[in-house]
Amino acid sequence: MVAEVLEHGRDKKILVFKYKNKTRYRRRYGHRQDFTRLAIKQIVSDGKVVEAAEKPKRPARKKPAARAEEPAAEAVGAPVGEAAATEPETAPKPRRARVATPKAGTPAVPETGPAKAAPKPRGARAAKPKATAKAATEETPEGE
Repeated sequence: MVAEVLEHGRDKKILVFKYKNKTRYRRRYGHRQDFTRLAIKQIVSDGKVVEAAEKPKRPARKKPAARAEEPAAEAVGAPVGEAAATEPETAPKPRRARVATPKAGTPAVPETGPAKAAPKPRGARAAKPKATAKAATEETPEGE
């Protein structure tokens, strides 16, 4: 096999992030793999020589164009010249508040149930009276 070295380079960076829940363990590191680009010229097998066909080059990727701040007046179809300057600028529309829509099969108005009492604040519990053996015997005398 006959090959030609075209270039040496490094691949895109790969980020590795390790994380363990509830233990404050986080590790982040990156890796770039080295590579060598080869062009195969000939393949020799059992005394036979096979010439490699010339492969057409792939076209370069198009980079995304930067977004313009405002579209051109001609592209939008807006009037050009003095008419454009006299036209008042429109303010952006205010965002609408979202309205909750009920799911299918549920009533539009929720049914009202029994009113719940307000929760008591913690630490303000009333002391329960303790029942004593004497009080229980005095209330129900057995001899009478």
